[in-house]
Amino acid sequence: MHLWRAILLLSILTTTIFSVNPIDLTFAVPAIAIIVGMFLALSNMLATTTSDPRLQAWTKTEMQEFVGAIILVVGITAVFMGVGGLGSPIATTLTGDADHINSSITIVDSWIANYNSAFKSMIAAATKIRAAATYSPYMNIPLWYVSISYSTAPISGIGILLGPINMAGNSLANVIFMAEGLRMIILLMQTTIPKIILPLAFCLRIIPFSRKLGNTLIALSLAGMVLLPFSVILTNALNNTIDYPTPTIDVSKLDAKPAAMMMMEPLCESKVVRTILLANDVIFSLIVCLPLLLSGVGAVYYPVCYNLMKEVIYPLLQTLFQLTVTAIMIIWEASFNGALRDMYLDNVFNALQPFLANVSNLIFLSYLDFALIVIITYTGARSISTALGGEWYMAGIQRLV
Repeated sequence: MHLWRAILLLSILTTTIFSVNPIDLTFAVPAIAIIVGMFLALSNMLATTTSDPRLQAWTKTEMQEFVGAIILVVGITAVFMGVGGLGSPIATTLTGDADHINSSITIVDSWIANYNSAFKSMIAAATKIRAAATYSPYMNIPLWYVSISYSTAPISGIGILLGPINMAGNSLANVIFMAEGLRMIILLMQTTIPKIILPLAFCLRIIPFSRKLGNTLIALSLAGMVLLPFSVILTNALNNTIDYPTPTIDVSKLDAKPAAMMMMEPLCESKVVRTILLANDVIFSLIVCLPLLLSGVGAVYYPVCYNLMKEVIYPLLQTLFQLTVTAIMIIWEASFNGALRDMYLDNVFNALQPFLANVSNLIFLSYLDFALIVIITYTGARSISTALGGEWYMAGIQRLV
């Protein structure tokens, strides 16, 4: 029993090697049928010649199984596969779509697009909230021989909302990986089953000593070619009967919009102001007093101008700028600690709460979708395998489920 499970797993894994450049094993089915038929005919002649009743009984039984295998191969090819797996009566009846495989891939692509859109919105929301929570201006006001420092972080508490966003993001990432995996499985089945796995299963079914393994591979092929796309289409139809979540959020409502920073932005971006403030007292004094140095009165007035700019004017300009910016920050913080902060917190909560609720509903519904897809595909494969006389215990799959 364990040997057949190992052979089954090895057969499935071997077919994945040819998924990129698949080979067509369909030609092997009639060749194997002819070889097995000749072998059974020789066995029958040998049994008749030797008058061995056990060999005669075995040959008669195997001839019946051989005929049954040929009928099974022809029937499955005609009823289930159609032309390249498309347009078959059973597949069209179950899925409601002749091109059921590509339709299922399109459905999974639409799921992935919805997940990606929600994930991008979540990243944008987390970025906005983190920027608001970490907004902490710091001012250092030099007063000649002493300095005064001032810093504030009035909305740092909003950072607590990053916890639920991170949790939702991790769960949504898992769902995206599962959807991408489901899409790859469908594509793998579409590539390998018609030309590799199913012909191999037919060959194993015709050979007397691997009949059970062949029946199991046939069941897996039909499940991957018909039941897996059918389960995706069915799940999508069930999703359409409810209000399927499509999480969206207006990230502009998450902007803290600090008035102080907006008021100081033009002044801070001014190249003239930045040049003056970034230059030290010596460079500033040299630049301002340079005309006097080049004139005829430079020897008299240049030292006075230089000392005045260095010791008085430049420190005064820096101090006035720092005091102005600090005053604006203090005024903004005082106003923001009242109605402005409450309004901002209300805007963030009112925008974020419905979005995270929709994301949670989407994640929960997606897990139900994937569970339903696995149950339908696995149950169908196991039922078909049992009906054909194959292995009812799907090696590795049942433990996974």
